[in-house]
Amino acid sequence: MLLWLAQAVSQTAQNAIWYGLMVVVEEKTHSSTQMGFAILSTILPSIMLGLVAGVLVDRFSKKSVLVATNFMRALVVLGYLFYGVSLAIAYLVNFASSLITQFFAPAEASKIPQLVSQRQLLTANSLFNLTFNGAQLAGMVLLGPPLVKFLGPEAVFIAAAGTFAVAGVLVSQLPREIAPVQTIWGLDAREVRRQVWGDIVEGWRFITADRRTSLAMLHLTMASALMLIVAMLAPRYVVAVLQIRADDAVYILAPAGLGILLGTTTIGNLARHTAKEKLVNFGLVLMSVFIFLLAIVRWLADSPIGPLLTVPGLPGGVNIVPFVMLVAGIVGFAMSLLIIPSQTILMERAPASTRGRIFAVQIVLGNVASIAPLLFIGELADRIGISQVVGLLAVMILVIWAVSTEGFAARLASRLRRRQ
Repeated sequence: MLLWLAQAVSQTAQNAIWYGLMVVVEEKTHSSTQMGFAILSTILPSIMLGLVAGVLVDRFSKKSVLVATNFMRALVVLGYLFYGVSLAIAYLVNFASSLITQFFAPAEASKIPQLVSQRQLLTANSLFNLTFNGAQLAGMVLLGPPLVKFLGPEAVFIAAAGTFAVAGVLVSQLPREIAPVQTIWGLDAREVRRQVWGDIVEGWRFITADRRTSLAMLHLTMASALMLIVAMLAPRYVVAVLQIRADDAVYILAPAGLGILLGTTTIGNLARHTAKEKLVNFGLVLMSVFIFLLAIVRWLADSPIGPLLTVPGLPGGVNIVPFVMLVAGIVGFAMSLLIIPSQTILMERAPASTRGRIFAVQIVLGNVASIAPLLFIGELADRIGISQVVGLLAVMILVIWAVSTEGFAARLASRLRRRQ
């Protein structure tokens, strides 16, 4: 309960920060490229330090890491208050906060299997994702928009600092845990480097040697990258396609969050009758189809079936918003089918002593997979149009589904045997 509450309040704060920052960047620059810079400043620390952070988390008390990182973030996020001087300051604060999060995220994920049995992992992960996505709804819909509209972005950043401090107090009440078998205390710098590198290699070998773990890692990597890309494109999408204000991105984010909430509350029952891998593959197909609908929604509105999708009497492009909200909700539901079973597979198969580094690898891979798209996708959206880019995302997801199926794996294995 303590970990759950701490997760809820800290992630609500983080999502409120993201909402405030998206509005600030969009209103100041009106550029998807600049939004890409904001996200890039968040993911670079993962690429630079993520693997090392995961190894170190395995060698420290998870409770101590959670307490320290929450209080550190409470101080760092106050730097956002100076965004008016230069957006570069906001990007720098993003970088620092993300640097701290490289230790927080694997410690939080590793703590869950310490508190529940393996039989309860799917339920615990559902609850974790329910809170994760509920926090998106709370931060980006309930907390962020009212604060931005009535008090300005500064109020979001101040509230977030206080919320991180509350999370720090909550995790400080967690029970003591068994000390890690290996620590770095008393080692010289050379030995620390040697052991850290050895642990990274060991974790990577485990991931690549087990097919179910590899596929779960692929799916979580894609989900992480997709969420970052959507965060960058959402404000431009609502302006260019729906023809409404950037701070009304809630019309996309809220129903998507509700869809994920629906998925997290029903996936336990679904998993009793369907294998986790089948749920993941169904989620991929469903997500691809409905993201493609988001890409062509303007064309559909102008087609003969347009009257079926629009709400008469609403001004401007708002008349297609209800249909887009429905589609976004289904995309959110599909995302839950992708993330929760994949996380559960990863927790089930990862040895307790390596969970920190394995979850760090997942975070790093998600951010590395985002680098290439983030470097050009904003510019691509500015040049060819946001709808076309959203359509490309749908195709990419369908390709990943094809790679994930048992049939693809069997064909690939057969080809490799023939070559040998």
